[in-house]
Amino acid sequence: MTPRRILFLLLQVLVTIQLIVGIAMWTGHWYSFLGTHMAVGVLFVLILWTIAVLALVKRQRVGLALLAIVWGLAVAALGMTQQRLLPGDLHWIIRVLHLAVGVASMPIAAMLTVKLDHQASRPAA
Repeated sequence: MTPRRILFLLLQVLVTIQLIVGIAMWTGHWYSFLGTHMAVGVLFVLILWTIAVLALVKRQRVGLALLAIVWGLAVAALGMTQQRLLPGDLHWIIRVLHLAVGVASMPIAAMLTVKLDHQASRPAA
């Protein structure tokens, strides 16, 4: 198993943890895990960036890798500021946006991982 595949599998575990804890907080439970949720979110973004940098180093899917870096910034910024955004009855919009932006990271990482793994499995010419 390649390091890129291991990183992607770790992302899948982290997104599962994030979804469970995030939904629990959204429903009014587990607020004591907010710090953990944020720390796991930072780790998630760092791994997304690592996958993107690996693609950039290999000069593969450069545009997608750059999108992953920018997307990671958006995930982190939204996650760290969401408590202050649109407070009140409409805060659910920010929660849905945060969920969508985070989950949308996974196909980006998957596309980068599949491309990189495909290239790594090619025989040398």
